[in-house]
Amino acid sequence: MANIKIGTSTIATIQKVGNKSKEEGIAFASKVDDITLASEFISALIKNVFKFDVFSRFDSIDELDLNPTYRFVRKIFEDKEKFIKQSNNLARYLYDQSNHPNICNGEFYTIYIEDCMINGQNVDALLMLKTEAKDSFLTISYENGEYSIKPQLGLSTRHVDKGCLIFNSERENGYIMSVVETSSIRQDGRYWSNNFLYTKEIISNFQHTENVANFCTSAIQKISENHPNKHLELAKASLKIAQRLQEDGVKIHTEELISSLGIDDEVASILPSLRNEYEDKYGEIPEAFVCAPNATKRKAITKTNILKIGTNFELKILDASASLEEGYDEEKDLRFIKLFY
Repeated sequence: MANIKIGTSTIATIQKVGNKSKEEGIAFASKVDDITLASEFISALIKNVFKFDVFSRFDSIDELDLNPTYRFVRKIFEDKEKFIKQSNNLARYLYDQSNHPNICNGEFYTIYIEDCMINGQNVDALLMLKTEAKDSFLTISYENGEYSIKPQLGLSTRHVDKGCLIFNSERENGYIMSVVETSSIRQDGRYWSNNFLYTKEIISNFQHTENVANFCTSAIQKISENHPNKHLELAKASLKIAQRLQEDGVKIHTEELISSLGIDDEVASILPSLRNEYEDKYGEIPEAFVCAPNATKRKAITKTNILKIGTNFELKILDASASLEEGYDEEKDLRFIKLFY
């Protein structure tokens, strides 16, 4: 995970962007709002909504300057005096990409943030938000000796439909950014990231760790389904792998890690085909990577060390060196497991 510190939000514009296919139009900004007093609110929103495990950058089929959003953002970073003009250009381009019938109209925020830190580098940042679903609030006012409560709709620090935080770093490569998009291809074509931003992920150790963890989980599940008698040894091997993938900053050689699943010759012989099948579907697994433990915290690999006993019991293996012995009691006509500790 990158070391991120959010600076001070200074200025912002707000536009209304509708659905182009329904000819809902745009309400452009004519002024810049000073939002310095709302800086803590913006920082809380970023902290709650954005995840800094995976980063992206602007992309283009040919040159980066052919990506309109990249070009407008670059002009803002080069000259803040052009903030209104370029934020309106961003709103217009967003409107041009809002052709899917399921896209909802909403407010489009462009917010300038000064003095951010990313991996020790002091940079400014640009935050773009599109809010389609508003949150409900109650406001309290005191007038003429009485309190009154009124419902309000507005932006929450807990939820954003579409968002992008762009750091003014690595401009020549398409900047470094974090993207939020709560919709799907089925809902609205993911027009925010696919069309408006046109981004690609920056492949990092987080993705490598996640990819290897996913493969190990998949392999363990398939082997367990075809060889239920090997559950015990697979659970122990799974624990060892999960423990390795929790070692922050440690370089892992993938082949060595995967080979630990080869609990016997039969299983070892099918691991290469399982890997080839996985890579054909999800892409190549790296030969080596540096561990990013936060990539596996919620992954199934951390749960494959649970040994299912029959239909009603589960045994969680917490010590990979645990000595367990399976057997069958002919007198009771029942299977058993002995645990030595």
